[in-house]
Amino acid sequence: MTVLKVDFVGIRTSRLDETVALFRDVLGVRVAGQSDDSVRFRLADNTLLELYGPGDEFHAFFATGPVVAFRVNDFAIARQVMADAGVEFIGEIQTADGVSWQDFYSPDGTILELIGPTSGRL
Repeated sequence: MTVLKVDFVGIRTSRLDETVALFRDVLGVRVAGQSDDSVRFRLADNTLLELYGPGDEFHAFFATGPVVAFRVNDFAIARQVMADAGVEFIGEIQTADGVSWQDFYSPDGTILELIGPTSGRL
């Protein structure tokens, strides 16, 4: 298993409009999509930044601060190594377009995420 990079950052905010304005208008980050209570940005290195407002119930557990996803070269192997080490995962594995991800608790309770190719191919 190899951790390749930070692939995703998710931030819950009680001030969604102002936080969006910071990234979009002040920092010049391109909006990649949005829904009623979330906005997605794509950084220059292709990292995904998502902001979640108070109405986004699905990400309500993002309560320990920003959630950072670490990209690995093979999701299944990395997840198994982590599970064998006693890491506590949150919810079910999610998969789309050949990529799988799942949130987990670090030893201090911080919520983090593991993401990588389902098949091990980059």
